[in-house]
Amino acid sequence: MTNKGRHASQTPGTFYRDLAIMILGIITVGAAVFFLLYIFAESPATGPTTTVIAAESTTTEGDATTSTSEGETTTTSTQPTSTTVPVRPPDQVSVIVLNSMGLDGAAGRMTSQLTDEGYVTLTPGNYSPEQDPSRIWYREGYAAEANELLAFLPDATVEALPDEATGEGADVVMVLGTGYEE
Repeated sequence: MTNKGRHASQTPGTFYRDLAIMILGIITVGAAVFFLLYIFAESPATGPTTTVIAAESTTTEGDATTSTSEGETTTTSTQPTSTTVPVRPPDQVSVIVLNSMGLDGAAGRMTSQLTDEGYVTLTPGNYSPEQDPSRIWYREGYAAEANELLAFLPDATVEALPDEATGEGADVVMVLGTGYEE
């Protein structure tokens, strides 16, 4: 009786030949996939491309101006622009702190911290239902300032104010949730 299994190769060299063919096949398929991705991928450095065909026109996009005359085709690339929103100083942002977790005095202590940092603070209060995690809600135009307040409440979720009646008179509403720790 022989020690070979029934699927064992009859000759010792066929195993290495089969292994080499399998490795070459994997490399070929991988190269083909990368080649196709390269062909179909848009270069992120160039951004969107605009093609202009006109009788006589001038096109302005970003910093590039292109003129064309009858029958010419001109391609212009533009880069996406980003806008930086200035953050108001604390003395121009009114904040109200509401306690939704039932820890006595927590909203008052947070209000004192904000006052010490120069924020305009309103009288703290309570909020129901209980929130988890804490929330920082902002009125339209105060998203940047709400994100700045994450320094005081780092585990909070920043969202647009869900109800305009909440925190009336405040630009930003901080709701201390069950996960808040002093």
